Amino acid sequence: MPIEIIPVRSHKIIEESDSLLEVFFEALKQSEVDLKDGDILVVTSKVVSVTEGRSIPFSKIQPGDEAKALSKEAKLPPEFIQIVLDNSKSHTGLVPGALTTLNKYGLLANAGADLSNAGPDKVIVFPKDPKESAKMLHDAIKESGINVGIILADSRMTPLRSGTIGLALATYGFNPIVDERGKMDLYGRPMKVTTRAVADQLASAAELVMGETDERIPFVVIRGYSFSEIKSEDEYELIGQIDPKDCMFLGSSLKKGGFV
Repeated sequence: MPIEIIPVRSHKIIEESDSLLEVFFEALKQSEVDLKDGDILVVTSKVVSVTEGRSIPFSKIQPGDEAKALSKEAKLPPEFIQIVLDNSKSHTGLVPGALTTLNKYGLLANAGADLSNAGPDKVIVFPKDPKESAKMLHDAIKESGINVGIILADSRMTPLRSGTIGLALATYGFNPIVDERGKMDLYGRPMKVTTRAVADQLASAAELVMGETDERIPFVVIRGYSFSEIKSEDEYELIGQIDPKDCMFLGSSLKKGGFV
């Protein structure tokens, strides 16, 4: 069965006062999409953040001296930089438009904070607990009689590559990692280190139709991917699986004091 990527357009701009589930079910209706058992629902983390009150007005942010200094170099509002610093464990380097940060979500631009589609003088940060948010969506949809996998997705830059890719902040209801170790390659050699980040691959597929601007497609249904369902006690936490010091990309830099 071929894999389908089905966009579900929101009938409205999602605001803090909205119920994400109500908006989603109305979007399904207006898009004439019938959710089915075995589908994977990809939801952009930004609309989850908005409905969870994670959109912060500049008026509630008091930038410090470091934020003010960095904002001049990064050409970003000092209020935004302060939020980036508040959500970072450490940072190193910057370019106009982005501060390179390290936090529990990994190495990423601006600690995941975003000005785009946030409204005037506001910044959106990640959901407080992406895994719990994914579980809430999964359980609520399951109560309607449909069992789906959930991905909360965000976009991310890749070092030394231009453009963004999709990334799964959290999943629920299926195994987001496929372990290929022990399987044989074409020449009969056993795989030793390969695990496939299928949730990230599916998030990237969804972002092909989600877009980044005014598309208003916060939901994507992926149909036809045969995922491995897991029990709640076996749920996989994507965040913090690898200590930064053990990361092949970050380890040597951290040992040399590359982050502050």
